[in-house]
Amino acid sequence: MTSKTPTASGISRLLATAGFERSTSSAGRIRGWRNHSEGYSVTGQDPGRVRIEHKTGFDRGPNSAARRERMLGEYAAALTTSGYSVERDESWAGPGTFTGLIVTARTEQGS
Repeated sequence: MTSKTPTASGISRLLATAGFERSTSSAGRIRGWRNHSEGYSVTGQDPGRVRIEHKTGFDRGPNSAARRERMLGEYAAALTTSGYSVERDESWAGPGTFTGLIVTARTEQGS
């Protein structure tokens, strides 16, 4: 078994292939904040670490946190099924921020 380093583009392609919608950023800003459509957002962090968030679009209501948690669970399930190591990222949790997922490696058989 060997380990393969994930990339933001590779993780994004995997989630899109699994049928998830990608979040897109609006061109304008509302009250100084850029708005995003609902869906996943993938960013590369340190080498070998990819962060995934679920943006809830314009919904900031009471159900948005539950929907975000459900979607993060679905992303994690799709990634672990594909052999990736996934952990929750609580480092950004706090006022005005959201939890996410960190993808760190993919185990490959027979390499």
